[in-house]
Amino acid sequence: MHSVTPVILVIQNDETDPPHLVGRWLEEVGYQLRLIRADLGEMVPRTVPDDVTALLALGGHMGALDDHVAPWLADERALLSDAVSRDIPILGICLGAQLLAIAAGGVVSRAASGEIGVFSMEPTREAASDPIFDIPAGTYAMQWHEDEVSVLPQNAIRLASSERCANQIFAIGSASYGVQFHPEADLSIVQAWEAEPDHAYLESGKASVLPEISAAQSDLSALWRPIIQRWGDLASNVSRSK
Repeated sequence: MHSVTPVILVIQNDETDPPHLVGRWLEEVGYQLRLIRADLGEMVPRTVPDDVTALLALGGHMGALDDHVAPWLADERALLSDAVSRDIPILGICLGAQLLAIAAGGVVSRAASGEIGVFSMEPTREAASDPIFDIPAGTYAMQWHEDEVSVLPQNAIRLASSERCANQIFAIGSASYGVQFHPEADLSIVQAWEAEPDHAYLESGKASVLPEISAAQSDLSALWRPIIQRWGDLASNVSRSK
């Protein structure tokens, strides 16, 4: 039985990547966030708790198979695999999308060229009929990654690609999605990432992405807020129909 207030189980993999904007947007449509700070050693369940409506798997500086760096990742992949097998809604963001892909049988690899900053993407033909990600051509998003989903799971549908990353958005099942970009991040998050630069940023050759994030921030929020909230509504409806 699900509680009257839908619960989204949030897995935070990195101190500097909280649910932030995405969490706020989901709370606005009635969700209760149950946050697991995996990065602080809080236990990640290997199966989805009975009262959870959906999962939100966040980003992180580690690779999706770096269990030696982040030993909870094996449990997180098991959790996502359980959700996929039961068609429980998932939103995976960046690392979370890569973990979702691996959990469902896909492959994650180092990209030929990473994406740091604001980049555009193009929807596929399949996106036009998707209930959430029917996005226009040239849609922009904030990117921060050097790995990518190089092979989608067999049951996944590609919904958008960028020049440097073939699988920007993919769908699995009734209401599960992986997005390679960071809708949760605003200028304050990116400032923290620049302050402790990871390998992806150092390899980007950029002196700073703060000016481009600052210029795009309000437009990005206006674009992605209703999309994330549509996913929240869909996830709640899918859960109630079971």
